[in-house]
Amino acid sequence: MRGFPLFASLGLGLLLACPADEPDPAEDGSTGEASSSDTTGDVNGTGAVTDEGSDSVGTGSDDGVDGTDSTGETGEAGSSGTTAAGGPPQVVVETTLGTIVIELYEEQSPITVENFVTYVEGGFYDGVDGNGATIFHRVIPGFVIQGGGLTEDLEAKATLPAIVNESDNGVQNLRGTLSMARLPEPDTATSQFFVNLVDNSNLDATMGADGYAVFAEVVEGMEVVDAIAAVMTTDMLPYEDVPSEPIIMTSVTLQ
Repeated sequence: MRGFPLFASLGLGLLLACPADEPDPAEDGSTGEASSSDTTGDVNGTGAVTDEGSDSVGTGSDDGVDGTDSTGETGEAGSSGTTAAGGPPQVVVETTLGTIVIELYEEQSPITVENFVTYVEGGFYDGVDGNGATIFHRVIPGFVIQGGGLTEDLEAKATLPAIVNESDNGVQNLRGTLSMARLPEPDTATSQFFVNLVDNSNLDATMGADGYAVFAEVVEGMEVVDAIAAVMTTDMLPYEDVPSEPIIMTSVTLQ
């Protein structure tokens, strides 16, 4: 396992950011891809990526259980911004491999959800903003899939200011949940996010340590998430674990 932090987008780092300057779990400017190398389970994975536009998730350790019910502790999402049916707000993410519907944890992660919705409504993820659609640029089977910061050409998009880390909201990084990628520092998440493919307890906040903020869960299309996790990947420096064929977010809309 390479063990990168989920940093924002450098292609390195746990869930760190990509090389632009976003903190996705590894949003430190590296590709911010969560790495599944022999990690200690800290989202920064083995080496935090820099803040070059990639938030990465950090390198997940493999102690994640294959949680089948990916609901995680969804808790009750707030009622504001609810769907027509009166339920929690949902976002439909259409990709070149299929459609994923996520439900937002508006009550547990209000700051993170507001930030995510701002990007959605601004056309940031699907390129309606005129600056190119984003892709899932980091795929690590048995750990996470990460995206939301780089275009098909692996160019990092300019983001809004970083937000406060809400990883202490009591919601766990279970299979099917979405969390923000960021730099090694806690309050550095911008646009990049990742979907947990297994129960990644090593990404949760613990006594005295920050984790990755869970803000949503997949309620439809987990088979699409698994299909993305199964694609062939390659290294495109400075990014690693990049799908050989771009997986593009063709439409991302709030319901």
